[in-house]
Amino acid sequence: MEKTVIAIMTVIVVTKVLGFSRDISLSYFYGADGLTDAYLISTDIPTAFFSFVGMGIAASFIPIFTKIQETQGIGEARKFTSNVINMVLLVSTGIVVLILLFPQAIVKVFASGFEGETLKIAIDFTRIAALSIYFTALIYVFNGYLEVHKRFLPTVLAGLPLNLMMLFVIYLSSFTNIYVLSIGTLVAVVIQFLFLVPWIRKTGYRHSFKLAPKEKNLKKMMYLAIPVIIGVSADQINVLVDRTLASQIVEGGISALTYSHRIIFFIQAIFVTAVVTVMFPKISKLAVKKNMAELKHIVGKIITTVALIVIPAAVGIMIFSKQITELLFGRGAFEASEVALTSGALFFYAVGMLGFGLREVLVKVFYSLEDSKTPMISAFAAMFVNVVLNIVLSRFMGINGLALATSIATLFCTGLLYLSLVKKVGSMNTKRITLDILKAVIASTVMGFAAKSVYSLLVETSGEILALAGGIGTGILVYAIMLWLLQLSDIGYYKSRILALAKR
Repeated sequence: MEKTVIAIMTVIVVTKVLGFSRDISLSYFYGADGLTDAYLISTDIPTAFFSFVGMGIAASFIPIFTKIQETQGIGEARKFTSNVINMVLLVSTGIVVLILLFPQAIVKVFASGFEGETLKIAIDFTRIAALSIYFTALIYVFNGYLEVHKRFLPTVLAGLPLNLMMLFVIYLSSFTNIYVLSIGTLVAVVIQFLFLVPWIRKTGYRHSFKLAPKEKNLKKMMYLAIPVIIGVSADQINVLVDRTLASQIVEGGISALTYSHRIIFFIQAIFVTAVVTVMFPKISKLAVKKNMAELKHIVGKIITTVALIVIPAAVGIMIFSKQITELLFGRGAFEASEVALTSGALFFYAVGMLGFGLREVLVKVFYSLEDSKTPMISAFAAMFVNVVLNIVLSRFMGINGLALATSIATLFCTGLLYLSLVKKVGSMNTKRITLDILKAVIASTVMGFAAKSVYSLLVETSGEILALAGGIGTGILVYAIMLWLLQLSDIGYYKSRILALAKR
């Protein structure tokens, strides 16, 4: 399992570096203004619309597929997959038609502050981007299908052609026509799907166009997906409020939130997503077999591991938010004021990094247990907290308040999910997990002081990049030493895993 996780993490790093290069290129050629706001909103709208369906599929497909495979065989499981795809494409058609018929009204909902040329470009871009929903739908389903077949690498490798194409498109559009940017984004999504096709065929899958909407397994999946869809709607309301308020606070606010948010999820994708991708099918099998003891043991290990990685990363990002933003985006059309705007949002998003990471883990556990109602309830509770804090904090802190509101709401949601899981499956050894998280916080605090001190000593003589590298390197060393001194409860386990990987 560790080798698979490491392989996925490696591919994710490469993919995300390319993804960052894409964002850096966009900021270099276009800065953070009304045009980039329009483009980013146009790509967010199809994602937001389809995520209602897509997240429902992602949450319920693997548990249902696993149960069918265990009880009825792989043939029936593949028939189920074809039926799901046919139904999803039918729903996608309805969404595409809706966006094509009412693009202005939809753009206004997502960014009420758009006017004039910015609004016109956003409408045109949204019409083009709507067609990507078909391919995004297929990617959602087949990612789950490949993961349940333990083909984890193709799902993350697919990001490579997507990002390479996007880099080319951004460069090409900068000296040709702005609409090349939107059309090229659509083409990139198509290429991402086509990349998966050979891997899908290798599993023996052959598609059937027979649609059976009343088939019992599809109905069960839809039953499980409905609470997920409702829960995702709560998340999308959060995004909607964030973007709408950002468009009213300052021009470029949407871009600043987007860039800072992607830095945060770069860290999460490397560590959290890799672990969850590999463990979700395994946890689903344990849930089907009712092996709660082993399930709780694995989930406890995942929670601790995620906390040990994410907490120091969050502290590091908070300490070096300005330096990180300047390093990644501070060039070309991206001006000093835009660096300040983005780094401020980055600092306050980092506050909620542990919540972002653990929420993804806990939600997947509930889905494995075929419980999608609990995440839905937690999402709506968090939505209420987020909307209220958005309105209040944005008045005093601008877009920084929007980022802080999101972080607080996410931590609140994560707390609710954990308490609900304990109530559902029994004791999770909360005392041990809490103590390990506290040790990680203490170690990260000492790490932060050490890293900042080394950076301050080096910056005058060695320059920003070397000083930042020296600070981060020192921080990693100090953090490892602190964890050893504080005697983490599973220090022997982590030591053995690291040594085993080193031998391999």
